[in-house]
Amino acid sequence: MPFKGWIMLFLSASLVTGCASEADKKKETHTNHQQNESNKSETKNQTEKQTYTDSSQASDDTNLTEINKKVEDQDGSITLKKYAKVNKQLKSDSIALTIDEVKVLHYAPSVDLIDFFHGYTKQDEFPYVRVNVKIENKGKKSVHFNPIAQIETDQGETVTWKEDFYLEELNGEIKPGEEKMGSLGFILNKTNVENLKTITITSSEVVDDQEKTISNPLILTVDL
Repeated sequence: MPFKGWIMLFLSASLVTGCASEADKKKETHTNHQQNESNKSETKNQTEKQTYTDSSQASDDTNLTEINKKVEDQDGSITLKKYAKVNKQLKSDSIALTIDEVKVLHYAPSVDLIDFFHGYTKQDEFPYVRVNVKIENKGKKSVHFNPIAQIETDQGETVTWKEDFYLEELNGEIKPGEEKMGSLGFILNKTNVENLKTITITSSEVVDDQEKTISNPLILTVDL
């Protein structure tokens, strides 16, 4: 083959190789874009699907919204007595606290759980309040916050954060941009839940790392 023919063949091969390489790059970029979009969509779906879980100390009431409806499982039996879908957001400095829903339930725990609850009450069956909350730190610094410092019924009974038996560790430090979601449970020993009309929820103050108060407690009264 003449020298000129070899040059033309080489140039043709280079052109084909170059086109193939460019096509591969476009394909890879398109694939990466699809993967990124898929990851974003998956993260979004996971966030949307995030929900409140049942406690290891109590029967599963996550789907219980009908008054006087009862469910039973290995942890005992539970009956819904009062229910409020609140979905109200309160703000205190950098903290956004959402009270999602409040339930008042009558609980008869299984035999193996009774000893655990004797640390909170002398009764073998009892009513308790479950509050589902979301917390977000919208600021640029870490702060310390307790979503529920106490609850008070309209019959004068007050229960503090120390009596929370859900133990989901929602109290304490919350970092910038961090979100927490979970439940707190408080046994009522002196309240007649059949006549219960309102519960007042009070958060802690928002404090910084030096324990300096940044903002006052949030307060919300929930009608049941």
